[in-house]
Amino acid sequence: MIPIAKKAYIVPVLLVLSICSFLMVRICGFQKDKNVSNEKLCTELPSPKEQYELHTKGVAPISTIWQTSAEFPLNISVKFLNGTDFQKNKVRQYAQLWTQVSNHGSDPDPRKRKIILNFIPYDITTSGNTADIKIKFNDGGGSSSYIGSYCRQIAQDKPSMVFGWINENEPEISIKQVVLHEFGHALGLIHEHQNPTANIPWDKEKVYDYYYKTQSPPWERQKVDDNIFARYDATTTNYTQYDRFSIMHYAIPSSLTIGGYTTPWNSELSAKDIAFIRQIYPFYPCKVNVDCCFDKKTGKRIPCT
Repeated sequence: MIPIAKKAYIVPVLLVLSICSFLMVRICGFQKDKNVSNEKLCTELPSPKEQYELHTKGVAPISTIWQTSAEFPLNISVKFLNGTDFQKNKVRQYAQLWTQVSNHGSDPDPRKRKIILNFIPYDITTSGNTADIKIKFNDGGGSSSYIGSYCRQIAQDKPSMVFGWINENEPEISIKQVVLHEFGHALGLIHEHQNPTANIPWDKEKVYDYYYKTQSPPWERQKVDDNIFARYDATTTNYTQYDRFSIMHYAIPSSLTIGGYTTPWNSELSAKDIAFIRQIYPFYPCKVNVDCCFDKKTGKRIPCT
């Protein structure tokens, strides 16, 4: 079973998980906690544990990494199923930060970027253009994305990525965080707190108690084990060493850990995020003593100018 990721954001409190299954696959989604003011809580919602094999960081399940040759750019098409100009422009603005860091080396030339996001038109009244990533805005709901190339398998009139709080009233940093995080999932990355090398010093009894009291219906211990404490299988994923500053991580309050361990509310791509995306999507467009360039739309070799 191919995994998906589900998530939410968090400031001083930790990730509150709410159960949700989508096509029997793993989906990660953001939920706003209605019981806590101004909180965005992170949630990773896997399908029942027996139905899939946990994958992993700078965690990327091998089965969901977009297939591409190291000599050619990776072109991923994106379309919006709905949304205002403000919403669409914010997604374009921050999603492109992933493409910028996919440029191997210090040359800023866009032609040397490994990842290219092509935003294409879509007419909801017709069949529309086909796209790999399909985005829907759902004001007031959660935010979520399928992981990696599984996005391509979602029907063209169905979202593979959902944004629940991109609007004029949302703080800019919150919009940036959710766009970077969701596109991290779409590129194949999973939540960092379940990196196989994480070893977060959870105060398990407090975590059990927290989710039992905050979830409806209350989460039993096994559900907390599966969604919070379980780490991904290092044999089926690419990953780096645990990175508490990753955009794929969420804030962890010291009240749920031993020894005061905490993680910040990240809003930027970390150095390891950048190194890892270049690791899983290598790009060597030109060989020694050979001038070569590629058309960014077709990926075909063309004369350099």
